[in-house]
Amino acid sequence: MILKKIKSICSLVLGSMLVLTACDKGFEQPGSYSSFAVIHASPVSSTSPTDTIHVFLDTAKYSSTGTTYLNNTGYLPVASGSRPVNLRRKGVYTSDLYASTFTNDFESGKAYSFFVYDTTTSPTGTAKVLQLKDDLTLPAPNMAHIRVLHLAPRGPAVDIVLVRTTTPANQDSITLANKTYIGAEPNATTLSPFTPVTRGTYIVKIKAAGTQTVLISTTVALTPAADLNIGRIVTIFVTGTAKGRPLTIGTFRHY
Repeated sequence: MILKKIKSICSLVLGSMLVLTACDKGFEQPGSYSSFAVIHASPVSSTSPTDTIHVFLDTAKYSSTGTTYLNNTGYLPVASGSRPVNLRRKGVYTSDLYASTFTNDFESGKAYSFFVYDTTTSPTGTAKVLQLKDDLTLPAPNMAHIRVLHLAPRGPAVDIVLVRTTTPANQDSITLANKTYIGAEPNATTLSPFTPVTRGTYIVKIKAAGTQTVLISTTVALTPAADLNIGRIVTIFVTGTAKGRPLTIGTFRHY
């Protein structure tokens, strides 16, 4: 049963051809591939045509339709090694950069999340990219894994409260206090790890730090409806507060 679950999470990340060593160190895998996802968390004007991010690896286009604000590419397979990643406004390689070109060392069998955040300051300006390594080890029985990021460039310090609503309701409450904007030079090593929580459905409340003032809230399912015995792996992020975009809660489901 455990092996079956390992195969399941691996296939979701890389497809039927590839397997991540992050799933299980002893599980045989090709060893020459990695995977990455791009999450668009950079607030841009709702009337701007630059809402869409197109992904290029080296000079090859990796996203057929592009990714809009608060959406993501899902995991994409990539040959391991040091590779340049380009995120552009238009679906042609010669267009202006949307986010700075960067190089990532793709380790064999590993997964990565690239969060595009902050804003551009001019038509040809660049946003910022947070490069995180994803540990996709399956959660323990009855558990889920979450990661929380403050990506709102003008957002205040906040307390992030998760209240479990599934039966028995309100028995689990988690508070991540005084989360501040990650800034221009975030520590990817500190931000990468996931936190284990009891699986289920949660109300996520964003409060002004040190107060009971709820700025925004949403519901996040940390278990799939089709199998309530499985816990998800999810990044919850806060963005908005620039370019006329309100404070917003976004999610990226790794599994």
